[in-house]
Amino acid sequence: MSQTPLEKRVISAPRVGMFNVHIQGDLKHSQFVILTLHDLGCNHSMWLNFLSNPSMEEINRRGAFIHVDVPGQEDEAPDLPAEYPPKCKSGLSVW
Repeated sequence: MSQTPLEKRVISAPRVGMFNVHIQGDLKHSQFVILTLHDLGCNHSMWLNFLSNPSMEEINRRGAFIHVDVPGQEDEAPDLPAEYPPKCKSGLSVW
């Protein structure tokens, strides 16, 4: 099964700063959109691996996904500054 190409966008949130989202699928023409947030120590790649399973083919065909990379967890991320908000508060700031 071939992967749907990703569209990377950089988003800004007031208390968190800049972070990446990766859009998989067609947001305008899908039957539904799923917002994903990865596990600690991972990034959007964990969702790509999960969604590439053949059992997810129907969901991939009908839906679109917005994969959020928590700041500091994106590919090749530099260390966050010491004054960066704790992870338990930064998630609330994004939404």
